[in-house]
Amino acid sequence: MKRLYLAIFLASVFSITTNGQATPMASSISVIGEAEMSVSPDNAVFTLEVVNLDKDLSAAKRANDTSVAKVLTAASNHKVDSKDIQTDSLTISPKYRSLKAGQSATEFVGYEVTKRILVTIRELKQLDSFMASVIAAGVNKVVSVDFADSLYRVHQEQVRALAVKNAKDKSAAYAQQLGQKVGRAYSIREEGGDYPSSGTFTASSNGSGTGGGFGGD
Repeated sequence: MKRLYLAIFLASVFSITTNGQATPMASSISVIGEAEMSVSPDNAVFTLEVVNLDKDLSAAKRANDTSVAKVLTAASNHKVDSKDIQTDSLTISPKYRSLKAGQSATEFVGYEVTKRILVTIRELKQLDSFMASVIAAGVNKVVSVDFADSLYRVHQEQVRALAVKNAKDKSAAYAQQLGQKVGRAYSIREEGGDYPSSGTFTASSNGSGTGGGFGGD
């Protein structure tokens, strides 16, 4: 089973203190806090297309509607909730083909009616049987299958907390070697990994500012 990776990197600048007094901004420690987590996806989003072609537009549309209805029934038979089935788009395009190679003359082939459907499968053990069923029902193209984690926000916050702790531990270790203590954070820059996340937080040495900082002793 494919696994998803969350990674966060925090570029942090801390003030350092001597005898309880904050030193100027130039006397600071810059560290990179790193954390990552590997999680198993718990759902998959299928992007499916049902395509029908006919010289008669009404006939093509009727055939497409019939096939789509069968696909939706197949999805329901796999206990897919109605909220997890979405008709994404409908396109109708006239199709032509060249009569002879290298010539501009064309022949009308028919109207191509394409309906795109998004289906979220929350029981991953059903993936193979679901795909076989919808293809038999009328799906002509599986555009994509995207695996996701429904608890992504929870896991992201866990990784962020680990990255912050990693940055604080590093800065404390460096300050200890200098015989000093870590004060407040002057700035934090976050960069995401496979799940992009970005933001900038600042805090002044007196504790004011936006986003909050780390308090020093």
